[in-house]
Amino acid sequence: MSKKITVLHVMQETSSRGGTPRKLLSLVVNGDRDKFHHVFLVFANRAENLNQEYRKAGAIIEEIDRLRNWDIRLLWDILKIRKQYRCDVINTHFARADIYGAIAGVLCHIPVVKSVHGILWNDSDWLQKIDGLLSPLRTVTLCNSEATRRSVIYQTGAKNTKVIYNGVMNHAVYLTPDQKMMKRNALDLPPDAFVIIHVGGMIALRDQSFIIQAVKQCADAGNNVYLVFVGDGPLRQWLETESKELGLGLRTRFLGYRSDIPELNAMADVYVNMARKEGFGIAVIEAMQSSLPVVLANAGALPELIEEGVSGILVPTGDAAALSAALIKLHNNRDLRRKLGEEARKQANNKFVISRYVSDMENIYRDVAKGRHVS
Repeated sequence: MSKKITVLHVMQETSSRGGTPRKLLSLVVNGDRDKFHHVFLVFANRAENLNQEYRKAGAIIEEIDRLRNWDIRLLWDILKIRKQYRCDVINTHFARADIYGAIAGVLCHIPVVKSVHGILWNDSDWLQKIDGLLSPLRTVTLCNSEATRRSVIYQTGAKNTKVIYNGVMNHAVYLTPDQKMMKRNALDLPPDAFVIIHVGGMIALRDQSFIIQAVKQCADAGNNVYLVFVGDGPLRQWLETESKELGLGLRTRFLGYRSDIPELNAMADVYVNMARKEGFGIAVIEAMQSSLPVVLANAGALPELIEEGVSGILVPTGDAAALSAALIKLHNNRDLRRKLGEEARKQANNKFVISRYVSDMENIYRDVAKGRHVS
């Protein structure tokens, strides 16, 4: 029987609100436990985290406090944990982990896989340069979309890159008409409303203001539209104020973070995302799994998630009028909504199924552990 491959993941946190921790949890839950073992070195965790879920799935969580940026002790921590669990591969996630993990891999002579989970680099230009200089020390840099890969190559000059699309656990639910009405009643939404939903952190790159402006145009054209925002962030208050100033206070719901997103998707009529720099879009796939038609900005990785006009609609970034026109078109055509929703579900369950993601990741770990070239 061949030896298990032990993967050491180095990451800042397993926050229950983060897409990356949830994605990696799905890798552990659905992976081959007879052939792979996962150890997580978490160095700046939040109070609300997924540690227990990771442990229940068979992973090891080692928590340390390295809250100060660029604490050199993190390098020693990686080396110590690698030796303790005899890890075969180091998989790093985000800037500090990426840099220290690359150096650790050289010092302990094991392959390093860098996973990139989004388009934007959240640290300084000089860190981008350092990361680029360390790129040859890694066996491969994995990107969650072609848009992310282009960004990584532009920002850091990374050479050996590969795209592995996220797999998204399918938690979709389907409500009966009565259940749908009960859900709407709980949110004070009219039974006959055309409900537009958006799920995502309220930050500048998501351009949620254009969604509000488009809904305003829909309402002014006489359509019974309502907007539901799920999520939170630094721009929430500003978006709430804009909504009220445009006269949409009664038509907009700001729900904050929720644990019932599958049910919220099931009671809605269309999902919208106007982000100009989305590295993937887990919330988009969750909406597609629920058979919701999706209207997305033609930017970042969003065009990679659908087939235009078949499993969704693309509109130009920053164009509230184009978004409004697409929403009115869907409002007036129930058959089109149904057709797009059905194709969206098929696309999500074929291209972004969790089993494919797990298989792709385990093949990477197997190849790099055995010294094979990854391309």
